This record gives sequence, structure tokens and C-alpha cells, in this order.
Amino acid sequence: MAEEILLKFRHESAGDIGPISFPESTTFTQVKERLLSEWPKGSNANEAPSQGTDVKLILSGKFIESAKTLKDYKKDMGELKADTVVTLLVFVRPQAAVKKPSAPSAKSAPKTTEEEAKGCSCSIS
Repeated sequence: MAEEILLKFRHESAGDIGPISFPESTTFTQVKERLLSEWPKGSNANEAPSQGTDVKLILSGKFIESAKTLKDYKKDMGELKADTVVTLLVFVRPQAAVKKPSAPSAKSAPKTTEEEAKGCSCSIS
């Protein structure tokens, strides 16, 4: 029988979500989809993720790979007892970084920096 792992998600604007129980065979892609379904409806619309790829999860200071399972990261979760809740930090990619660049016209293609071409942006608050 697969072991269940309790996860809690912490985000600065959404607060804490969970704990939610997952089988250890669950992929982090599935975890992200469940997180999106549990996301508070009244949270800031600019920071609410619209899809799983907008979300990055952090455990023990490392970004989690979506294709891996909870079992793959068990060693990073410490000693798990029946009532242990593992907290993951949630980073939501800003919507401005997600927008697609418009196609340049054939006459004049504007010059873009390498960061702009990759869709990178910075904001200091």
C-alpha cells in the first residue's frame, strides 16, 4: 500500500493552502493541478496562476521537477511520521513574463535583447 504524504503550500499573497493528502506515487504535475483547484478565489488576480506551468514549487531550497513523484523527493522531506506536514513554497510566474511577444513585421524587425527573447523580466519592489 502506498504511503500518503501531507503537503501544505505557502504563498505570500494566497497564504497557506492545505494540508492536502497525496499518495507518494503522485507526480508534481498532478500536485500543481490540485493546488490550482484549491487556490483561494479571492486572491490577487495578478498573482493567481492560470495553469500548472505558471507555478514553481520549492522544497528545501530547491525547485521541484514537475515530472518527478513525491517519492523521488522523500529524502528532502525529512523524517515523515503519520501526522507530519511537509511545507512547500509556491512561486507564481508573473503574468507579464508569460505574455507572448508579437510577431515582427517583415519590413522592420525590432532588435531585442537576449533576455527579452527568452521572455525574462525583472521587477523590484
